Amino acid sequence: MGRHAQSWGRHLFGQSAFACIRIPRLCLAAFCFALILNSSSAEAQDSPESLGEDAFLILQTNLQPPYQQLQDGILQGYSINVLNCAFDRIGVGYGIAIAPRQRNREMVRKGQADGFFLARISPIMDEYADPTLPLALEKWVWISAAGQQGSFAAIPAPDSLLSVGAILGSNEAEWLAEQGYHEIAKVPSINSLISQVLAGRVEYALVDKQTFEAARDDMGHHETQFNIQFERYAPLVVYFGREYTRRNPYLIAALNTALRTCETLPMRLEDWERDLITRQQLPMIRTMAGNPKLIAAVRSALDMADMRSGALADLDREWRRESELGVASAKATEILENPLSGMLRSFQEDDADNIAEIFVFNTKGAVIGMNRLTSDFDQSDEPKFKVVIRQDPDLSQIADIYFDGSTRTFLSQVTVPVVDPDTGNIIAAMTVGLDVSGALRPDS
Repeated sequence: MGRHAQSWGRHLFGQSAFACIRIPRLCLAAFCFALILNSSSAEAQDSPESLGEDAFLILQTNLQPPYQQLQDGILQGYSINVLNCAFDRIGVGYGIAIAPRQRNREMVRKGQADGFFLARISPIMDEYADPTLPLALEKWVWISAAGQQGSFAAIPAPDSLLSVGAILGSNEAEWLAEQGYHEIAKVPSINSLISQVLAGRVEYALVDKQTFEAARDDMGHHETQFNIQFERYAPLVVYFGREYTRRNPYLIAALNTALRTCETLPMRLEDWERDLITRQQLPMIRTMAGNPKLIAAVRSALDMADMRSGALADLDREWRRESELGVASAKATEILENPLSGMLRSFQEDDADNIAEIFVFNTKGAVIGMNRLTSDFDQSDEPKFKVVIRQDPDLSQIADIYFDGSTRTFLSQVTVPVVDPDTGNIIAAMTVGLDVSGALRPDS
């Protein structure tokens, strides 16, 4: 889809969007006309035939600052920029209609809308719709008034007598209900929720941290007026209804490929998060890397990992190609079946609440053991490789957070050296993918 069509898509908002939903035949005729006029300038990665003749779609959404908000009558924001990038890359036109969040979900469920964003990954929506990769990552926190009695040592439990609040129809309100919170104060906006917290009518509120901070600052409040406690991370995705994906079975895969190349909002570890990992998780990971049985298994895997010059790049290309299809290459299958991988699976299973993945790579960057299939074989082009390059046994690396689509979890990769106790040399490195939603909770 060309730049002109993309600009047109951005302006389909407000009352005109609702009118289009009420008289779809007239509006869709206009939409298709605009799409045809501009389709010639598309630089699509997938042909229209592979995506289906009726790939054009209308997405339902709601206002959600700062991700998407109206400015001078035009919907703008980070999520809109990412969607424009992704749809432009695959050459598919789309329109946007604004309605309340609950109505949007219901329209997708009934097949009255092609899709809905921004939505959290939800087992309820999974029953009738399919998600994309995340457009953005939210960090949910509990807020309370700074002068309130009590402590955040324990997050308010579902059976607590404390009053709990969330924005009406929000992802957070849905999640609270799923967790068994019955008495939820649901208010119409983030501003109202903040006011009720400060007034003491709501003791604890669950909110997106970025949304809260933007509203707090706009309202003229100071951060010292609030207590904040981390709860969990939540991916924000586009959900496509099954009726639409039945007609266009390849669109989500194409869109996901495009989303990997379009900028996604980074989720950087805050100082307290990095400190918590350093104090609570890093010592455990170092102990694991120094386990005599693991070192023996690493030595054995190193003896079998010798390969001819240039083979690493060839094996990596095949590994990546197959892993994108969810299949293990011949080399990956061989590694998954070795004793080192079996040991790493045992380590992961022993701490499954905190650890999602573990793999070991040698001093050339080649993976020699893993608890599950990694996305690539060669780690030498990644920042974690410096752990073996610098030959410093005390060195470690704690990476920022990313979303792992295969497990639907947020991971922070922690990499430490594997040291040969006989020589003191670094013979490999071990990377542990921490599930930060579990590892960073106060009760973890």
